[in-house]
Parts: sequence; C-alpha cells; structure tokens
Amino acid sequence: MGFDATQPIAQVQRTITEQRFEFASLPSGWLAVGGLVLLLALVWSIFSMYRSEGRRGASLGMRMFLASLRGVVVLALAAVLIEPVLATYIHRWIDSYCIVLIDDSSSMDLRDRYPNTEDAARVKSVLAGGETLPVRRADVLTSVLKRDDNALLNGLAENNRVKVFTFSDTPKLIATLAGPGDEPGSVVEEDDNAPVAVDRFEPTLTAQGPGTNVARALRRSIESLNGAPLAGVVLLTDGGLNQGDPVEVVARYVEEQGVPMHVVGVGDDSPVQNIRVAEVIAPENVFTQDPFTVTANIRTQGLDTGTITVRLFERGGEESDSSIPIKTRVVPVKRDGAVDPVVFEITREKLGQAVYRVEVPEQAAESVPDDNVKQVLVNVIDDKMRVLLVAGYPNWDYRFLSRLLIRDETFDVSCWLQSADTNAVRDGNTIIDHLPSTPEELYEYDAIILIDPDPSEFGPGWARAVDTLVSDYGGGLMYLASRAWTPQFMRDPALRRLVDLLPVTPDAEADLILNRIGYYQTRKWELDIPDDAFAHSIMRLGMDVTEAKQRWSDIEGMYWHYPVMREKPVATVLIRHSNPQMRNSYGGHVLAATQFVGSGRSAFVSFDGTWRWRRYATDLYNQFWVQTMRYLVEGKLLGGKKRATIYTEGESFQLGSTVNVTARLFDARFEPLQADRVDVTQTVGNRTKTFKLKRQLDRPGWYEGRFTPVQTGSYRILLTLPGSGGGEPITATHDVQVVRPNIEIVNPRMDRDALEEIALRSPEGRFYDIDEIDQVVSAIPDRHESTTIKSRPIPLWDRWWTLVLVVGLLSTEWAIRKWVRLL
Repeated sequence: MGFDATQPIAQVQRTITEQRFEFASLPSGWLAVGGLVLLLALVWSIFSMYRSEGRRGASLGMRMFLASLRGVVVLALAAVLIEPVLATYIHRWIDSYCIVLIDDSSSMDLRDRYPNTEDAARVKSVLAGGETLPVRRADVLTSVLKRDDNALLNGLAENNRVKVFTFSDTPKLIATLAGPGDEPGSVVEEDDNAPVAVDRFEPTLTAQGPGTNVARALRRSIESLNGAPLAGVVLLTDGGLNQGDPVEVVARYVEEQGVPMHVVGVGDDSPVQNIRVAEVIAPENVFTQDPFTVTANIRTQGLDTGTITVRLFERGGEESDSSIPIKTRVVPVKRDGAVDPVVFEITREKLGQAVYRVEVPEQAAESVPDDNVKQVLVNVIDDKMRVLLVAGYPNWDYRFLSRLLIRDETFDVSCWLQSADTNAVRDGNTIIDHLPSTPEELYEYDAIILIDPDPSEFGPGWARAVDTLVSDYGGGLMYLASRAWTPQFMRDPALRRLVDLLPVTPDAEADLILNRIGYYQTRKWELDIPDDAFAHSIMRLGMDVTEAKQRWSDIEGMYWHYPVMREKPVATVLIRHSNPQMRNSYGGHVLAATQFVGSGRSAFVSFDGTWRWRRYATDLYNQFWVQTMRYLVEGKLLGGKKRATIYTEGESFQLGSTVNVTARLFDARFEPLQADRVDVTQTVGNRTKTFKLKRQLDRPGWYEGRFTPVQTGSYRILLTLPGSGGGEPITATHDVQVVRPNIEIVNPRMDRDALEEIALRSPEGRFYDIDEIDQVVSAIPDRHESTTIKSRPIPLWDRWWTLVLVVGLLSTEWAIRKWVRLL
C-alpha cells in the first residue's frame, strides 16, 4: 500500500532478540569444497605421520594422542581463518490496524419504516430477537455489533488490531481490541482509553451528536495510528455528511491516500415524507385579557397535496403539570409542499408563565415524528412594566430613549430630569414631582434607568433601597455612562453599594485614561461583539444568530466611552471596544455587559451615542432598547420575592447539549438558603430523573447544576422546598424544549450515492447493505509488518585465549614428545 509512505515511523509493538554463532569468512562453492578437502588431508597426514613414527619411547596410543593435539591446533587455525563471530538479530513486529467508525450522531436516533419489502427483509435479518419495524438506526447498529457474540469485531480482530471509534462532529476512541500478534486475552495499552478484549466489549450508542463529520473522523482516526499499517476502515453510517468536507473531498482523500474503505449503509434510502414545525412565534410579554397571536410556520417534505391538522396546547406555570388542547386548525398543503403560516389568536387571564406548544399529529409514512412539535414561552402580566428613568441632564440618549418608552404601550415610565427647574413639567406616562427615595416608592418600579445621573441627589439610603429592589425583589438596574457625571458617580463612596450592583468593576485609573484619550473623540470605532453574545436576548436582533450578526454589522460604531477594569466573574459581556489601545490584561474594554444580581438583573453601557443608530436603522435602535428593558424587568415579572426561582440560559436546547440550571432559593424567613445541595427533577413524557443543584459559596442563595437531555421533547424542571411552619411545600418550575439538531433532520434518508462514491473511489473498497456486513471480515486481510535488524557481529577469534589455546596445545605436544623421547 502507498498509504504509509508519508506517515511517521510506526510504533513497534513487540521486539524479539536472537543471538547466533556464525563464521564471517566461511567460503562457499568449490572454494569451500577445496578448503575442506585440504583440511581433511592435512589432518589425515598428521595422524598418518604419527602412526608410522619409528622411534622408540611412545606407544601407539600416546602417538595418537599427540596427533590429536596437533589436529586440534590445525582446526583452531582453520577456524581463525573463517572468523567465528557472535551475531545478534532483532526481530520487530508492527501490528496492522482495522479502524471501525460508528456514526453516533442524532440522526441515528431516527426510526425507519422501510416501506420497500426487500429493504425491510434485509434489516429484519440482522435485528436481535424482539426488535420490530419501525426501528432506530442506533438499535440496528447495536444488534449488528453484538450478534453472534461480537462476531463482526471478533472476525476483524483475527487478522488485525481493531480501533473502534464513535463519531458525530468529532471522533471518540471507545476501545482498542487485541489482534493476532497479542497474547490471548491480553489488553492493548492505550493512553486515552481503557482497552478491552473482544469478548468483553459492549458498544453503547447515545445517538445524540450534533452533526455528522465523516472527514474529521477519518483523518483523526488514521492519524491516531502514528504510521502503523492500515488494513482497512469500516464505516457504519447513514451518509448524512452535514459537517466538514463534502463527499467529493472525502472520496478524493481516500483515493489519494490509498485508504481501503468498507462502507456499511444504515437507514432507509426511500424518498422522505416529513412534516416539521419549523418555528413558533409569540410575544414575550402580554397583558391579561389582551388578545395575542401564536404563529406556527410549518415545513413539509415529500408532500404536495392533502391537509394537515395543527393543534395548539397550553400549559400554565406552576399550577399545571400537563398541557391541554385549546385550538385546532386544518390547513391545506399546496402543490409545492408549502403551508401558509398557521395563526392562533389567544386571550389568557391567569398571570405568570404560559407554555404554548404547537403539534402536528404523526403521519403514517413520516420519517421524523419528533420534529412535529415546538413550543414558546409567554409571560402574562397584569399591568404595564413600571420604569423609573433618572438623567443628570437632557442629553440625546435621554431624549430619544424616554420618547421610545413613553410611546410603547407595555411600559409605564416616570422620568426625573435632575437639571430641570423645580416647577418644570416632567416627562413620562406617570408624572412625578420628586425623585422617589423611600423603599416603598422605589419598590413600585420594575426597573430603574440611570443616564449619567448627578450623584449629589443620591445617598446611602437610596443606594440601599435600590439594592434591595434588585437583589431581593427581582428589579432591574441600567446605568448608561456619559461624560458629565459618570467619573464622579463611580468614585462616590456613598454610592458604593449601587456601583457594586453593576456587572463591571470600576478602574481606579479611569480618569488617567480619559485624560489620555480626551473627553471628546472624533474617530469612530466599530463595536466588537463576542460570538456568544449574539444569542443573548438583548442582542438577538434577528430570527437567528446569522441574521443578528448581519443587522449588528449595519450599526454605526461609538466614539467616547468610560473605561472600566473588567466585567464581573458572573457577568456576560455583550460588546467590547475594538481599539487595540483600549485593552488591558482582561481583554478589550467592556462597552456593554449584564449579570444576574440576586433575584434581579443589572446592565451597564459605558458609552453614549446609541441614539446615533437611529440614523441607519430606527427599528433596530427601538428593538435593542425594548429588549433591554424587557430583560431587566423580567426578574420581577417572573419571580420577584419568590422563595424559589429557576433560570436556564435559554428556552430551547439541542439534543446532547448540556442544560445549565440556576436557582435562586430562600428559606422560610426569606434568608438565602444554606443547604449544600437541593434535589431537582426533570421530566419529559413519562420519564423523570433527579439531579442536584450545588450551593455557590460566593453567591448566597444561588444554586447551580446541569443535566444532559437523552431524548427530544418538552422538559419540565421542578424544585420543591419545605413550606414555612409545616405548611404546603413551595414549588418552582421551568420549561425547556429539547430538539434534534436541524442539520440532522433536514434530509434524514440514507445517502446511498454518497456512501457508494466514497467506497468505490478507495482501493479495495466496497459498499455493503446492512445484511452483507458479515462479508467485511473476509475482505480485510492481515497487513502487519515485520522487520529484522542484524547488529554488528562480535568477533570470537580475535581474542587472547585463541593465542593461548594454540600456544598451549603446541607446548603440550612438545613437552610430551620430549618426555617420551620422540624428539
């Protein structure tokens, strides 16, 4: 094979050392015959002369003994001439490997019906007893790998060592099985996995991977061999190459590298029929008894006629554990498979969270039934969101933001402009004649916005009341910096408690930085938005992250900013400064950030000038600020002074991803809970599991934990605390939707054409139907390599004892001859 030529030197699996006695100058052919004849003649002549010795003094036996001594000397000299040596041979065995790649992406969790009779018969022939159609692709693979006592892997291991990988977006080595060169029952040593013998290997598939990247799985698994001989690759997959290199690149790679590909197709390659609830749209917040709409966008595949029944289910907050159907629509499917948006008009009277689930009943021939459902969360409130807006002077940010919020029907705004005259008419929906300062006055508001306020009007009592509003009652706090008062505000010791609520740490050298860069900037700098920030509810200016990035790229940059040291450890950075000089050891200067503070939330914007965005996109400016305000007030709307509130990073998660759960918990006296751990349940369908939340030592009353969903569907997270005074237990719930990665279900059919192209373009490659998998074993030969290295021989004749032997024999012969008077 040409494959190994460019690989690094393979690791030697076993080494055997052998020593041999050899002659370095041993003649061959007629020279050897002549030398042997000459040697025999010489020895014969020695014995003949001693036998015919006529002098007295020695018996015949003594003469023969002396002849033997002379003969040994001749033989010793002859041995010296052919140079006896001790040669060392090192035999090295390099095992060959067979790689088995098992697709563990979420598409392997799909159930295939196999409408074609021949295809159904093939699959049934390999299924374990009790399995019926439709059947999960992962179950088909498990049956194939385990049947007949691991016959497939046993057969592969008879000729080569076997490395077994599962893969989705990246490969994972799960076992290395002993090959023919290993001792029976031996364990193969590997750095990154616990190797097992074949008869103890039990492959387990999760079928939760986010994508199928065959190219990466091939390259990384082959690289793991470190140049060892490759006997072949067995690829078990449905061919949904939706990540990494396309099939053409993969086929060219195996062809150029000479990789023998034995591809086994898993799944049904029949035309797909599928109905998918692509999107459910509803307002985030609605008022009681106000009508609102839930809109479902339906996508079909393989359908061009007929009707679809669409049902809407409603589940209340903590008062209900089950959904009830409230609306039903029957909609037609057009000739091109398109379905018009399905709109439901709803009115809800009960307060709190409501989950609306849109569901399409499973069709008889549908390929992917678990994408027929999607849900959306709606917050039902009984009044407008109360906002207190405090500004030091009427800058442009105050003017445009106050007008926006006053005109929005979901907000009730009170404005306090500190620079206005005592008798000036104040802005707002609810007019105030003084700055709310008592706890009772402040607790009426859901959020407070500070736009570069004059700190002289505040004091420790006001800061303490705002702290309680945010931390304990779930209120929101926003600080928008500008040139006039922000430096003094950040340094004021009386307002330290207020500054501590913000998601940033002030910089002690902020004034020096401002003096260096100047209080007025003429150069515009682009906004540096971290990739993970686009999914934040404040930054989500589109239907998805891609659209959000595009819309943010149209926004004008910023000029002046107030420098801070860094974001708090629990904060989320939304925007950073793009100027390379505006950086420190923590990264670019923070321009916008948010964080949870107790039950509430806080936000900080370190630059003025968001009003300039209106020049390019008024709707974008409006959406940013409305989403910011809704984010800030959400804590109070959803919980306020509740003993238990559950939070997650989103409302929808992909199958296989980790759901991080955070809870804010109080005891019966509304003090932060002190328990080290609390039990939480997550329920989907009829399956309920318990996991634990662990207390965060640096955040009193906050608990964190996580779980990994094992199936798609609507999950309800439930937490229960003991009631006060032996009363009813306190419960908190939170609903999330777990969906299959979209790229895994867009085209769920087995791609036979792609798999055949990969197999046929590789040397010795072939595509196998699932019932032909037993033929793979005989198609992959033993390709181990062995080499023998001979070390430098050790001469045995060129030694002191050789001379001693010859001289000693001759001296002995001379002495005896003299003794017996033969001289």
